[in-house]
Amino acid sequence: MRTYLTGHGVPDARIVSDYAGFDSWDSCVRAREIFGVRRAVLVSQGFHIRRAVALCRAAGVDAYGVGVAEAHDATWYYGGAREVFAAGKAALDAVFRPEPRFLGPKEEGVSRALAALAD
Repeated sequence: MRTYLTGHGVPDARIVSDYAGFDSWDSCVRAREIFGVRRAVLVSQGFHIRRAVALCRAAGVDAYGVGVAEAHDATWYYGGAREVFAAGKAALDAVFRPEPRFLGPKEEGVSRALAALAD
C-alpha cells in the first residue's frame, strides 16, 4: 500500500503503517487504541469492505467504506471464498472483543500526519 500511495503522489511522511495489524480486528482495535483514530474511511476489496467497516465500528471507530472494483480473477475468487470463513471469525471478534495479538505502545504517527495537513 505504501508503494502504491507514494507512487501516486502521497508524501511518504504522511503515510502511517501499522506493522502489528495481523488481521482486520487487530487493525481496527489498534487504530483506535494505539493510533487514536476515531473516524476513518476504509478502502479495501469489495468482498472485504463490509466486514472491515463492521469490525471497526465494533472496535469504536466511526468507519465508512469504499469497496474497490476489481477484475474477477483467481485472486478475487479466492478472496470471496475466504470471506465466507472470515465473516464467521469477524462475528466472534465483534461479540467477544479479544485483545489484539500485540497492542503495543501509543503512536503519534496519525496525529502528526493530520497536523501536517493544517500547516
